[in-house]
Amino acid sequence: MEKHNMIFQYLSLLTANEEDKVLFVLLLIAIAMIVDFVTGTIAAIVREDREFRSKKGINGILRKIASMLLLIFFLPCSMLIPEGMGIALVYTMYIGYLIMEIKSIVENVGKNGTDVTLFQEFIKRLSGGK
Repeated sequence: MEKHNMIFQYLSLLTANEEDKVLFVLLLIAIAMIVDFVTGTIAAIVREDREFRSKKGINGILRKIASMLLLIFFLPCSMLIPEGMGIALVYTMYIGYLIMEIKSIVENVGKNGTDVTLFQEFIKRLSGGK
């Protein structure tokens, strides 16, 4: 039980203020991008109705790198918007992007034949749907 508590204490330290939360979400996006790429690759290999092509995988990696560079670029730009609104805008954009990555991961896992209904419902509610 003590180790469980230590993990949550550590996560609380990582998200102590709004700026830390933004960086934490950016870290989650980076992790989600890696998971999305891996699950997409697995889905492409496993599915018999599709041919696995490394060029598509490389293009996917390049798109993810370009997206991450853009997301990082918006951090210093957010400082130009007064009264903390820039951080709020970047945070909102990051959360939206994270939800998109999670949706893609769930779709990839679903392509492998796994029942993802529970996850789809969670994402639907997370993104404001009913």
